[in-house]
Amino acid sequence: MSMRGLSTHRLLTLAAAFVLTAALVETAASQRYVPPRPPLRGFPIQVGGWRGHVTPDFDARVVRVLGADEYLTRIYRQDAEPPIDFFVGFYGNQTSGSLIHSPLNCLPGAGWQILTRDEIELQVPSAPGGNAPARAIVVNQVVMQKGDERLLALYWYQERGRVIASEYVSRVYMMLDAARRGRTDGALVRVVTPIEPDAPAGAAARRLVSFVQSMFPILDTYVPA
Repeated sequence: MSMRGLSTHRLLTLAAAFVLTAALVETAASQRYVPPRPPLRGFPIQVGGWRGHVTPDFDARVVRVLGADEYLTRIYRQDAEPPIDFFVGFYGNQTSGSLIHSPLNCLPGAGWQILTRDEIELQVPSAPGGNAPARAIVVNQVVMQKGDERLLALYWYQERGRVIASEYVSRVYMMLDAARRGRTDGALVRVVTPIEPDAPAGAAARRLVSFVQSMFPILDTYVPA
């Protein structure tokens, strides 16, 4: 077989594999299983030294675009520190019409410019309590700007026991779990805080990491493994 024929064969094989996997996802969607979990609205207002308050619901248009089965949006503060915007969107059954999508897709349309984007590793407790062993997770870190305002965000996909930074890797695991386990449930988790004009960006990063370390072991209860 010529090299051109071999390349064509590989492309056709990949295409067939994607079609088959998509069919498996749709089949699993009709036979879905989501482990029992408490509703997100029960997430604690007090998280370590952070105190939260409920923010207004999104308008109907945003909810339609979001496509989540349930979401949580709160503002948390600690002492006189700048606030942290905490968001979780949970999807019980991801299908072609209702998939978790990267928050980066929406930012340019809202006027935000992405200045930097990196993947960073965090150490978080694996369970509530000061004696819980640490667990390493990899998340996205994004600096964005609109006018004179700058924000720092961390976000990740938390799905069926995994914490995933890459949207594409998340899709692969979703298709595999749909075929093997009949599950496509998962969540998008995002935390955002201002970068103060007279403070280094590192201060905002430490603030977000501190909050994530406090809330992560609690969140595990609301997003099933």
